[in-house]
Formats: sequence, C-alpha cells, structure tokens
Amino acid sequence: MKLFQSYHFILLVILLSLTTISVAVPKYAKAGCEDMCGNVVIPFPFGIGASCSHNRWYNVDCNSLTPYLSSFNQLEVLCVDLENRTVTVKIQKFSNCSQTTKSVDLGSSPFLYSKLHNTFIYEGYRGGAVMMDKHGSVLTGCSTTCSNDTTTTGIIDTSNCIGINCCQTKIPLHLESYSMNLTGMERQMGGDGACGSVYLLDKDSYNEGSNLSHQSYVPTSLQWILSVSDRYQDQLSCSGVWEPYEMDLGNGTLMISWDCYTSFKGNPYLIDGGYGT
Repeated sequence: MKLFQSYHFILLVILLSLTTISVAVPKYAKAGCEDMCGNVVIPFPFGIGASCSHNRWYNVDCNSLTPYLSSFNQLEVLCVDLENRTVTVKIQKFSNCSQTTKSVDLGSSPFLYSKLHNTFIYEGYRGGAVMMDKHGSVLTGCSTTCSNDTTTTGIIDTSNCIGINCCQTKIPLHLESYSMNLTGMERQMGGDGACGSVYLLDKDSYNEGSNLSHQSYVPTSLQWILSVSDRYQDQLSCSGVWEPYEMDLGNGTLMISWDCYTSFKGNPYLIDGGYGT
C-alpha cells in the first residue's frame, strides 16, 4: 500500500513540475510589436508601424489583415524569408503591346529584384518579350510557338513554360529596375497579333506549379540588403555571425550585403532570437 501511494506521489510531483515549465515560443518582431498581419509573419527588420521596423523602407502597414510595404505605393507583402533575405510582393504583369514598360524603381531603397529567386516568364501565342536594364541594354528574353491542341485555346500553363504558348529563362543580374518590351507575331505569319504578358515570378511559386495566366498580379521576390551602416551606425543586432554576401549588379559593379547567420530557429536579427521571456 505504501509503495502504491509513493508511486502516485511521484507522478503528482512530475505533473506539477511540467505545468510550471514555460514553453519558449519564438516571437519575430521587436518587443511590444505585433509579428503577424493576417496569416503573414512580419519579422524584424520589417515591422508593423514605424517604431517596429528597422527604418522606413522596412515599414509595413497592416490594412484589413493584409500587409503592405508603405514606401512602395503599398506593394502587398506575401512572405518574408529571413534565411534567404527576401520579401515576396505582388507585382503587376506587363502587357502593353509595342511599348516599353518600366518596373517599380527600387534605386534608392535597400531592395533589389533577386537574380536567384525570380524567373523571367512570357506567356502568349507566337510572340516574345525582352528585358532591358535601366540603360536600355538587353539582358534576356524568350519567345513562344503555338500549340496545335485546339482544346486548350485560351488556357496557358504557366507552371510548365517550355516554349509552347509560354517560355521562361533566368535573369542574369540583381536589378534596381528594369523595363520590358513585348512583341506579338503578325497575323500573316500565323500569329494573332496579341502580345501576351511578361513578368518576374518568384521561383517558389513557379516550382509549386501555380497557374497564373488569368491573374494580373504575380509573386515577385525582392532581395533586401543590410549595409555596414546598418550594422554599426544603426546598431542592428545579430544573435549569430555577420557574413558578407556579394551581389552582381552588372558592368563590374558588386554590392555587399551583411547577413546574420545562425543555427537556431527564430529571428537572428533580435538579440535573444525572439525567445526572450
């Protein structure tokens, strides 16, 4: 009987001990700041409100549970990736025929259109598009042929761009801005004269097989950059190790970003990684 009572006493002590142990849950925002807008995590150096972000470029407005980058005419934020240092936003497709259409200019900001995380996509029947840098030099482009399958008229599979009604290629540089020029195949050459549309697509969205042919906005990845002044003058924290990362801007120009690497989960740009009490 005494053995039975001792056994239950030990179990009771263990249960009481477990209830007093707090589980560390990572928080990705600065102390006193919200780290969620709708279902999107907003980690520091981004922040919901000016006092919660690293600087004005990283400021996020949360309107009707939808996050927007306030410095870029309210670009909608879809995802912030701390490991790859990217923010994925919604960008409008380019579809103006026989005109050069310019992108959102990121020139004065700490963001670049990511070479590593975007794919150039053109969708259209017997046409093509080219991308140019801010000086007008051609960077890349592709063109399409038309499928003979009449059952797929009006449907373009943007998750499988191999040159039939849709094509894709890599972009060679990280870019502050770019322009697009679209051409449609003339009717006498077997085309319909239409120009289709062209855009930069976040690679994760492309790899997931998302069909975006009937959408006017698409996910595009921006690389964010932390300079030496971000590290020292602005006293941005790193709970891991600072390492330099080179980005090719073309014409022999390289940009260095300082990135915080760590082995644990959480936010490395917070002193305690977001695991503070």
